[in-house]
Amino acid sequence: MRILLFILCIAAAALLRADPLLVKGADGTYLPILAESWNTKSGGVLIKLKKGLDAAALKDKLAEKLPDQTVELRSGNIYFASVELDALLHAVAGVDTGVTLKFDPIALLREKKESADSITATPGQKEIVGADEFAEAELHSISFSGVDGLAKLEVTVRVGPVAGEFAKLKGPIKAKTFFKMKKTVADIDDEDNQRKADLLVARPKSLIYLRIEKKEEDGTYLITEAHLKKY
Repeated sequence: MRILLFILCIAAAALLRADPLLVKGADGTYLPILAESWNTKSGGVLIKLKKGLDAAALKDKLAEKLPDQTVELRSGNIYFASVELDALLHAVAGVDTGVTLKFDPIALLREKKESADSITATPGQKEIVGADEFAEAELHSISFSGVDGLAKLEVTVRVGPVAGEFAKLKGPIKAKTFFKMKKTVADIDDEDNQRKADLLVARPKSLIYLRIEKKEEDGTYLITEAHLKKY
């Protein structure tokens, strides 16, 4: 609850900051931030944007940042003409766009690194009920959508649960979880949100305990609870 209250406060008070269209994950795959999806189209690349963005401002900033690219606005999305997909993703990954996804808690908390470090009592420092049911993992990357509450993680499982379906799980995996949202902000009164709140202040190289519910058809693992072991 304490961490989610902290998130709500900074989300309401923070000034706009810049987010990239996407970032490159630890395993070389690309994770969406402002982008919803991307695909090749008519010899170029069309990037579908998440809802609530100023597409025109984003287009102008990208044209300024990437002068060698032809950037167009198409039906509220961004189109890069005459470029291959891999080359475009490499070019835009991590680029400051001058645009922010409104109320993006994970982006805001990363910007407020010193504030996150000031939290002295985290759930991960307390005894976890049913600890044998959790996998211990190192976080490589995380993205969070303030629109639909989807958090995507890339982690390496160091130690699987003591027993059960995932007892022998080890190595790099992709995982996800959903936060219940209230007006584009994580609902601080939702008990499921409270059990996963540590993910919103976790950073790359954080060690976390994850309760894995199941493996989805797309190969990702669904997380229902998470606790920081340490920063």
